Amino acid sequence: MKKKNYLILLIVLVLVAAVIAVGLLVRNSMLEKEKADAIILKANGKEIIIPISSLNQEEFTGETVNGKGDHFSYSYRGIELKALLEKNKISPDSITSVTAIAADQFSAAYTGDEVREAKRVYLAVQVDGVTVEGIEKGKPGVQVIVFGDPNSKRLVRNLQTLEIQ
Repeated sequence: MKKKNYLILLIVLVLVAAVIAVGLLVRNSMLEKEKADAIILKANGKEIIIPISSLNQEEFTGETVNGKGDHFSYSYRGIELKALLEKNKISPDSITSVTAIAADQFSAAYTGDEVREAKRVYLAVQVDGVTVEGIEKGKPGVQVIVFGDPNSKRLVRNLQTLEIQ
């Protein structure tokens, strides 16, 4: 009789462990999918996952300059970085810098003054009516737009993470 009870207990424990393992795998898979269609905002020791679809807030236009000094005008849809921070209860006044990191690890830094300056730093999800493509073909992406830069090297494409200092 004791062997039978131990066997039943062992079977129950194995089933419980299997259910927990499957639950963790599903949870991790869901988190990875959530992060794939989002950007991560790191501030004050916390990570905030922001869906790309929530960034399509306003239309804005502006001019960027390439390394040769050529000027280009575009129409965008997205959100001003300052507004995104405020929306996530991060005071732009307390920021010293923001580092934008792309999926390929390219990065660019922006000063707190640049972020606080009205109509200077944006996150774009559309350029001239075309959705910004992510690093994976067919997936949406985000591009950092900095108006007033003499060179467009800080226009980070395939934005993945914003680190707030």
